[in-house]
Amino acid sequence: MSETDQILNDALTNDPKENALEAAITHLEKKGDSEEQDEFIEVAEEEEKRDNTDYSGFTKSDFVKKAEELVFNTNLKEGHDIFKKIRVLFDDAIKAERVLLIKEWADAGNEVREFKPPYDEQKEVFYKAYTKFLEKRAEEKKLAEDEKKKNLNAKKSIIEKLRVLTSNDETEKAFDEVRELQKQWRQIRTVPREHMQDLWDNYRFLLEKFYDNHTINNELKELDREKNLEAKIDLIKKVSALHEEKSIKKTYILLNKYHEDFKNTGPVNGKDVSEEIWKRFKDASDKVLNEKRVVLDEIKAKRSDNLELKKVLCEKIELINQMPIENAKQWKEKSEEITAIFNEWKTIGPVPESVNDQIWKRFREAQNNFNHSKKGFFDKLNSGRDENLKAKLALCEQVEKLIDNPQFDITSKKIIALQEQWRGIGPVPDKMNDVVWTRFRAACDAFFSKKDVFYKEKNAGEKENQVAKEGILKAVTELIENNDSTAVFQALRKLQQDWMSIGYVPMKVKNDLQNNYNKAVDAIYKKHKQAADENKQFRMKEHYEMLASAPNGDDKLKYEERQLNDKLKMLRDDVETLKNNVEFFAKSKNADAFKLQIEQKIETANVQIAKLSEELKVLRSFKKTSARY
Repeated sequence: MSETDQILNDALTNDPKENALEAAITHLEKKGDSEEQDEFIEVAEEEEKRDNTDYSGFTKSDFVKKAEELVFNTNLKEGHDIFKKIRVLFDDAIKAERVLLIKEWADAGNEVREFKPPYDEQKEVFYKAYTKFLEKRAEEKKLAEDEKKKNLNAKKSIIEKLRVLTSNDETEKAFDEVRELQKQWRQIRTVPREHMQDLWDNYRFLLEKFYDNHTINNELKELDREKNLEAKIDLIKKVSALHEEKSIKKTYILLNKYHEDFKNTGPVNGKDVSEEIWKRFKDASDKVLNEKRVVLDEIKAKRSDNLELKKVLCEKIELINQMPIENAKQWKEKSEEITAIFNEWKTIGPVPESVNDQIWKRFREAQNNFNHSKKGFFDKLNSGRDENLKAKLALCEQVEKLIDNPQFDITSKKIIALQEQWRGIGPVPDKMNDVVWTRFRAACDAFFSKKDVFYKEKNAGEKENQVAKEGILKAVTELIENNDSTAVFQALRKLQQDWMSIGYVPMKVKNDLQNNYNKAVDAIYKKHKQAADENKQFRMKEHYEMLASAPNGDDKLKYEERQLNDKLKMLRDDVETLKNNVEFFAKSKNADAFKLQIEQKIETANVQIAKLSEELKVLRSFKKTSARY
């Protein structure tokens, strides 16, 4: 952890005010936590009330506004779930702000460890709203618990009244009182869970005892029990109808209500009928529960799958954080990857509630680590913008000096290399960015425009040269039919000089023209059958004469001279090696045969050396002539 990170961590965790606020919030959270819900309700509520808002783009002001709205949210569970999400993001925003404040503090020459976070009004407003919401939630829970206690006492009172009525004499008034107590019992809502079963057992026992002990008005009692049977049969039908209900939450709520109604409905005639009607009711309930449990299991399995998918996304960002990212282009590419991963995260459904906060925290930390590293890179990059400007201005000057250089091919390579250097330099101050780029681009465009004009003119001249050489080739071809050797060679020499004096031709016809020309010249020499050596000597002189008079003739002669010198050096080296071999074989048996072969090779090489030396003298004589011109 860097020193800045440590100071930031201290600022967020070691501040007494911060710690006191966190302790108060934790206390209020616990006060507002409800008893553990049935898994049907818990999962169903999450599925049906899940908040899908994307809070990633919210500013601190947006979070404060949302927090103030949530204080008045009547759905406390939904509000609490949203608060848990936005609180993490709000704290991230505070942390990002403090990173900048610490940097400014350090850049001003202050000791980092002396930094104290300033008063943050938005934070105070946000946490006041959050605290108010938690207090409201805790108060709601207290009211609910007080109501349950009140209901418990009310049901206990009914049980005591039933107990008294059961032990009293049988009267018609007693039946009316029992019916009123049954009505009151049904109207009373929930009681503490730990007392529910005990209350019901006592209530049912006393109610059945009352009816069993009192035989007066049998007709009325029988009528009541028939009505009770009809009511319970109707409840069985209602339970069966729940198969069509799509909402798990609504199914569970109605099923609980039907069970409560079934319990609160009085007894029926006969123990066998009572057991049978209860069995039918329970079987119908179990079928609905089992059917909805299959759906519930699918939801839970899907949430487990979602958890694995979100773990993979966390690992992707964590892997990116481990990669070395060395330039702005790579940071841009990886930022796009992070954005794509976050968009994919938002398409994945909920995960099990027990790990929801944990997986979200892991994902956010990975995101924050990436953003922190990215910010550090660009802070460092931007700190060198003035140096980058100097470097780019220097490149502008270099290109401007090359604009009028006539060596277009060489200069093109130089300018392209300078453009590569430009791309490797980082950003410059914003106010100079367009200015320096326009200057650099204008210089490059000026050179390449001149190059384009030159090659367009050059291409036009090459076409004219092609036509001229085709005319010379035709004239040389016609000389083949002439039998006057003297006239032919005089004309040929003039045509060869003309050929060499013509400049470049288009590349696509260059080789064909030269090959056809060489064939025609060779045909003339072959027809007139001059002595081989004289012919060669004559052609050699003609060749160097034409080279000397051609454009860039001196460069061409220098190239030919290098070629001859290289051949001479190689032959002389070979001769020295052969001479050493003669001395070696002279000391061995049967050396005469080997010695003779080697001496023949030396002689042949010396002849070639003499010819090349003579040719070199001729070349140098034309080279001196070319130099004088």
